[in-house]
Amino acid sequence: MNSRFEQDRSSDSNVPRPQWTEEFGLQTVDSDGLVESVTIYVGQPSTALIALLDGESLTQINGTDYLDCLTQARRQLEQDGRLLCCQGARPDVHPSGQLRQFTNGRQAYVRFPDARGEAPETVDIFAPASPEDAVTLDDQRAAIIRAWNAQHPRNRI
Repeated sequence: MNSRFEQDRSSDSNVPRPQWTEEFGLQTVDSDGLVESVTIYVGQPSTALIALLDGESLTQINGTDYLDCLTQARRQLEQDGRLLCCQGARPDVHPSGQLRQFTNGRQAYVRFPDARGEAPETVDIFAPASPEDAVTLDDQRAAIIRAWNAQHPRNRI
């Protein structure tokens, strides 16, 4: 990992920089199909902190959990017309409240509306995904609501 992200222990700084525990090289894609590389650095499991390295710009994002951090990073990229190509940006990926709590928002289920009785697959939300699988936050939310309504016609959202 790049040394600029190691804990800052110099005497001229009272605020230490976070220590990054993982690094994900991901892609973004825009509406023209242009693919660009970004890197996400993930903080220690006891924190909900990530950093998005986009070109020369490094943005630290903290939230209530990792999914909240990823949502903020995706929203920032969507404002630039780009989609983040990761498992957490797929239309069929969403955590349950319990899974979100137990994994600090790091894991989510792959939901299949027709798969009844089978345990759903779980994925790391930061793992890479194909550009064809990435959708906007609004499209992802709509897909999850459609899947819920199809499975629970009497308890529609």
